[in-house]
Amino acid sequence: MRKLLKDFLCQGRRLEEIDRQEGHFGIKEGRIVFKIAKSLKDFSVVVEIGAYKGKSACFIAEGLKGLSSRLYCVDTWFNDGGMRQARMDTFPDFLRNISPWSGKIIPLRGFSADIRKAWPLERKIDFLWIDGDHAYQGVKKDIDDWLPLVKDGCFVCFHDYREYSGVKRAVDEKIFEGKLRLVESKGNVFLAKKPIQ
Repeated sequence: MRKLLKDFLCQGRRLEEIDRQEGHFGIKEGRIVFKIAKSLKDFSVVVEIGAYKGKSACFIAEGLKGLSSRLYCVDTWFNDGGMRQARMDTFPDFLRNISPWSGKIIPLRGFSADIRKAWPLERKIDFLWIDGDHAYQGVKKDIDDWLPLVKDGCFVCFHDYREYSGVKRAVDEKIFEGKLRLVESKGNVFLAKKPIQ
């Protein structure tokens, strides 16, 4: 019981340390993706589209169990996702921020559509986190490209659902089409699952 309490307190401190990083992501959102990652088994595959400086990646990696789970972060690291910031290279900041989890996080630098073309079809995804291009066409393309690789019944989550109309429209369409099933919406995070076929 003491060890469990000690682990819980240490983990809370680690999440608070991650929250001090620069990024468009708060501790409440971090706890959501951390809990999803923590629910996954060893040998899980997680894909994050849009990683900026790595804050959300660190929350996810902190939750991953075992030595064999991997988080693939897909980004150009030039702020190409429609955010309200100037174009700049954030890759050095990303690498510095993820360094404690570098054994679990694999950066894939490029546009998500190009990375998807080179992705091995047998590498199925246990958790897909989409926070890349915030324009409707970009979000729709990310969903259309990557959703077929997600295992049935697994999480597909989106950031900035309430803040960007393009994100909301693309996600709502997939819910209506039955390609995604709503789990819940918490703040700016939309949690969905790929339906079991």
